[in-house]
Amino acid sequence: MVANADGLETLLEKLPPEIVESFTPEQRAALWQASKPMSWRRHPINLRMSMPIFGRRYFLTVVGGEERRNPDRLVRERHLYPLRTAGNLLFLLGVGGAFYLAAVAGILIFSNLVEF
Repeated sequence: MVANADGLETLLEKLPPEIVESFTPEQRAALWQASKPMSWRRHPINLRMSMPIFGRRYFLTVVGGEERRNPDRLVRERHLYPLRTAGNLLFLLGVGGAFYLAAVAGILIFSNLVEF
């Protein structure tokens, strides 16, 4: 069984048996469609990378496109996943530092300050 079907079975187990028995195959199919998670593949920007760092694997996912979440979900997720965390700050500092290091290296290489 696939994960989505397992999720539907879990949902059906929570309902009273007499209700579950009354569902037609069409109603079960509609419930399965409604319980499926939306795929991220529909977004126009979908970058996924996995990198080995210090013997462990880390991933980075960037997904972009039109906002589809409703306002209640946005508020709930803002509290569950705050933007201002130590991990996010360290990541942004690292990316910013790498960008400026590359910019300074480029300036030095293409200027007369460094000769090869």
